[in-house]
Amino acid sequence: MFTTYRNAEIHLDPAEESSSTQLWSYVEQEITWPWFYLQIVRRHGRQTYRSMLMLHHAHDLKKIIDDQSNLAWVEQVQLVTPAHVNGQPRWLMEPLEEVCIIRDGPAGDPGYLYKVANGVSYSMHHRRNLEALIVTDVIFSAERHLRPE
Repeated sequence: MFTTYRNAEIHLDPAEESSSTQLWSYVEQEITWPWFYLQIVRRHGRQTYRSMLMLHHAHDLKKIIDDQSNLAWVEQVQLVTPAHVNGQPRWLMEPLEEVCIIRDGPAGDPGYLYKVANGVSYSMHHRRNLEALIVTDVIFSAERHLRPE
């Protein structure tokens, strides 16, 4: 989850105070868990525009993927992982290949398995032996869900 602060809000035009859009010079991430960085493409007439979204939860990623249309779609998804998840001395941003719902048995605790482009998998599940986890659903697949322009 990302935290925003009123003193970091950017006010470009006081006449647009009723707008639902807000700009922030920075956001804070208080929980050191993986998050997603998405490149979104929006079509307006003959023009296409790209922007980036930062998402905290896999269910938010699924909703955006499910809501894709000919006017707006996801072109790239990166997984951003902290050092304690990726085993490196720093945060990493890697192309995401899959997000799977996993369980540690037929009625076990659910969790997520994140597969990145270099064949590495990560999970925040309390079971660290990823091979022992059962995949019950794939909620994101780069091969199936990403759309090039």
